[in-house]
Amino acid sequence: MLKSLLILMTCYLLILPSHATEPNGLWFGVEITDYSPYYYIDHKHRYQGAARDVFDLFANTLNIAATYEPMTVPRLFNEFFKGNVDLKFPDNPLWYASSKNEVDVFYSDPVFQVNETLLVLHEPPLDIEAQDIKQVGAISGFTLPGIAKHISNNEFEMINTQKVEQLIHMLVSKRVQGVYFNEDVALKLAKGMYPEQKLKRHPEFPAFKYAYHLSSIKHPNLIKKFNKFLNSHKSQIAKIKKRYGLK
Repeated sequence: MLKSLLILMTCYLLILPSHATEPNGLWFGVEITDYSPYYYIDHKHRYQGAARDVFDLFANTLNIAATYEPMTVPRLFNEFFKGNVDLKFPDNPLWYASSKNEVDVFYSDPVFQVNETLLVLHEPPLDIEAQDIKQVGAISGFTLPGIAKHISNNEFEMINTQKVEQLIHMLVSKRVQGVYFNEDVALKLAKGMYPEQKLKRHPEFPAFKYAYHLSSIKHPNLIKKFNKFLNSHKSQIAKIKKRYGLK
């Protein structure tokens, strides 16, 4: 009896480490920024939007629970590199171009294709000239690939804030002459906040096209499973995007 018990305990100890590499649930570190319809935080502090629906569907295919922890962008980066986040969204390799973190980050295939651009107030007949844009608003902690060269040339004074709504307020109040942000999100938000005002992409600053990915440091196998999910559930994901007005 004692011998059998020892054998069972040995087998348990040998098996335990292999299970420890896979989480019992999916813990997503996500941005608290309002990026509706991609993602946003509702009045009950719950993560919502097209991204949530896609990830919930993914979790259901694995038959495990999904938990979403909204954070500010700087905190999300810090927690991610500390290893305190299973999965991070959104993410993109470009965002770490100047990072000193020497860890391997594993990225999924694109989840959403997006445009970021420099937006200004549309005030015909004399819209603002490029050389008259002195202050540009952006979200604190965000990289700005579409205007990186202009920033390095000191063409703009960058005014950072934590919320998208503040960017729109600053632009309409003319505290800044432009804002750099996701074009679809900014236009939709501005229409709701200031229906009498119109924003437009400045013609001398073309849209920067790239993608939002899901990423992980701790669980590369989950990224592989998610890529398979993206391929096997294309029709369901397309329906989710259509429901939110996304291409």
